Amino acid sequence: TLRSMDERMDKSALRAAVRAQIRELDEAERLASDRAIFENFTALPEYLAAGTVFAYYSVKGEAGTHEIIADALRRGKRVALPAVLGQGKMEFALLSPGRELSSGALYGIPEPDGGSERVEPRSGDIIIVPALCFDAEGFRLGQGGGYYDRWLASHPDVFSAGLCRERFLAKHVPRLEHDMRVRCVVTEKETARP
Repeated sequence: TLRSMDERMDKSALRAAVRAQIRELDEAERLASDRAIFENFTALPEYLAAGTVFAYYSVKGEAGTHEIIADALRRGKRVALPAVLGQGKMEFALLSPGRELSSGALYGIPEPDGGSERVEPRSGDIIIVPALCFDAEGFRLGQGGGYYDRWLASHPDVFSAGLCRERFLAKHVPRLEHDMRVRCVVTEKETARP
């Protein structure tokens, strides 16, 4: 597990180690993990109270968000996904029924098309923050673009939650001064509130 890895490992070495472990996930483990994370996330009072869920569309072994997105829409919540603007900046666009997602500029991650309504968070909204791994203090190892750190820094009042498979919960994630932490980390087994 990541908890036993050397705390002095730098971000690029840790990214490589986590990506290798993600590739090794088998389908049954991934599905069981996603289901347990879904159950724990959708029980959060902050999720239940949120009017808009700022999510990401999970790809490549990330903790699954597709079921969460579907649940939020069933509950009558608005769902917004990131649209990358470039130069480390992104905004969020509403996911509209009947509108297709397009391949995004960042890593080909699906995002709402250019005609989708752009939205800013309101009081009581929640954002699900992606990462390769988290630590118990809420710090994350992302893909390296800094998009979410910049967005979180400019929206400090939005409740932020990270989804993390238990096996990718690290003892310590290397961090820089500008790195932002999330307010809770949801795994299959627990919800940690640093």
